Order: sequence, then structure tokens, then C-alpha cells
Amino acid sequence: MRWASWLGRLFALSWLVLLWPVLGAYFHLQLSAFQVAGLSAALAAYAGVYAFFCFWGYRRRDPVFVVAEVIVLSLLALAINAISGLKTPNPFLLPLIVVGFGLRPRTGFLAILVLSAVALIDTFVGLHVAPGEAAVELAVLAPQLLLAGVAAMGLRYLLDVQAELRAARAQIARLAADEERARISRDLHDLLGHSLSLIAMKGELASRLVAASDPGGAEVREMVRLTREALREVREAVSGYRQPTLATELSAACTALEVAGIRVDVEQAIGAISREAEAVLGWAIREGVTNVIRHSGASHCSIVLSTDDGLVCAAVSDDGSGAGGGAPGTGLRGLSERVDAIGGQVEAGRRPSRGYRLRVTAPTGRPR
Repeated sequence: MRWASWLGRLFALSWLVLLWPVLGAYFHLQLSAFQVAGLSAALAAYAGVYAFFCFWGYRRRDPVFVVAEVIVLSLLALAINAISGLKTPNPFLLPLIVVGFGLRPRTGFLAILVLSAVALIDTFVGLHVAPGEAAVELAVLAPQLLLAGVAAMGLRYLLDVQAELRAARAQIARLAADEERARISRDLHDLLGHSLSLIAMKGELASRLVAASDPGGAEVREMVRLTREALREVREAVSGYRQPTLATELSAACTALEVAGIRVDVEQAIGAISREAEAVLGWAIREGVTNVIRHSGASHCSIVLSTDDGLVCAAVSDDGSGAGGGAPGTGLRGLSERVDAIGGQVEAGRRPSRGYRLRVTAPTGRPR
């Protein structure tokens, strides 16, 4: 539900209210015009960087991007405290939330400890307080800082579990539908196919027995033709029911990569989609994994299925050094034709750092 997603983003953005002590400096501290201008610029940059993460950056699980975001926010927090003359850890709470939400648990917890230490050092350096009072304040502030980061980490874990449950529920429904389609295709092939084949054979035998001059011979031959046509249509319908599905293609891809000695990570976060879109994504996974095994020389492969704003995406990436700059092969051209037929898009090429990526985007269509 898009409204729930936007509500969650606005809720995350509302945590900018934690900067209330800094806003109070405008009214309760005697700031010079230079300080007011500098503090306003730092707050605007801080709010802009955090808003970017809330609305777009949170989707990226790239640790380098998250660390860069946290470093920028932390430097702005230091600047805000220095310009305003305040000694408050509040500007460091949002970088802690970004750390907990954006990084993996082990790395994220270490980063939370480091950033909490930086916040406490910035808060207490320059303060002339008694050791006992400093110890009390430290005992109060340290758990708050750690709790902010750990709570964001727990929220990300719950959202990931929810996405996995939603994807698992959708996959169970797809598997049930696939099993029913397979049963129907078997019944069509076994019952109608067998009966129509038998009728066609009997018709051919009858046409041989009927004299060429007999007017009934033409009718028998027409019956045989219609029977053959009906048999062909049944076989086409059965082949349509047996088109590739995401569940079967993902399972086959993982098995093939493991046999080839290539580590594989699968991220499945899509729900019910149209049969045409599912077939196209299945072909994309098959083509991408085939290229990884044959040409890449990779040791790791990543398969990511995601959806956004009415589009569904399948991306197959590797860390190999296989050739990828030449003309597309037959398989890729065939995939492009299938994707173009439903209004999708194919992107294939070298990754900026290392490896090759095949990415297919298609409309989700109406779920079957």
C-alpha cells in the first residue's frame, strides 16, 4: 500500500523534532548574525540530507552509501553544536537512527557504539562539571543514544521480516496456482489430447476406406483437419500453462549456480503479478544465470526481485570478469523481444566496479 509507505516516510522525517534544543538557541541565546546564518545553513543541510534518506536513500543497502550519509550528518551535527554553542547530543540521534536502519546488525552495532562515543565526547568536552554530575549525565545519555540506534535496527529487522512474510505468502499462493495449472495442463493433455489423437487416427482410416468419388470422403477429410486443428490448439494451451514461473526458475537458478560453485544471494520482495510479467521475469532469471555460469567466471551471483510504483524488476548481478561489452547474444535478443512485447525494458552491461548485471523491468499487470 503506497499510502502506508508514504506515512512511514513522513513518520521517519518527523524525528527532526529532536532538534528542538537547537531551534531554542535562536530565541534564548544571543547569537550574532554570522552565527544565525551559519546555524540556519547547517540545519537546512542537515534536514535535507536526512529527508533524502527518509524518502529515497533508505532503499539502498549499500554500506558505503549509508556510511557516507552518516558521516555527513555527524559532521553537520558537530557544526550545529559548535555554531550554536550548545552541548546537546540530540543532533547525533538521527545519524544513529540512520546507522541502525541502514547497516547490517553486526556492522551497525559497532557503528552505533562509535557514534555514541563521538556524541558523548562532543557533549562533555568543554563542560566544567563535577565528576559525580558528569557520571550521572553519562549514565542517562549513553543508554538513550544506544537505544536510538538499536531501536532503528529492530525496526529494520521487523520491516524485513514483514517483507519476507508477504513474499512468502505470495509465493505460496503462486505455487498453489502453479500446481493447479500443472494439473489442468496434464488433464488437458491426457484426456483431450488422447481423445483427439484417436479421433484423428480413426478419421484418417475412414478416409482411406471411403472411395475417392464418394461425397462423404470430403466430409471425413474435413473432420480429420478440424480434429488436427483442435489438437494443435490444445497443445498450445497446455504449453501456455507450462510457461516458466518465478518459483521454478529461482529454484532451478540456485541449484545450477551451486552446482557450478558460485555463491548466490536471492532477495525476493514482490507479490502477485500478471502471468505475462512472471513469465518474462522467469526468462530473465534463466538468461542471466545462464550467462553467469557460462561466461562470467564469477564467484558470487545476486538475484534481486523488487517492485516499485507499478513496476516489477528482476536483476541478476555477478562479480566476474567475463566479456560483456560486445553485441548482445541470441538469448539476450530473444529476452528483449519478450520484454518489449509487454512494455518492459532491458538493461545489460558492465557494473561500475566489477562484474556484469542484467536488469529487466516490466509492468506488474493484473495479478492472476
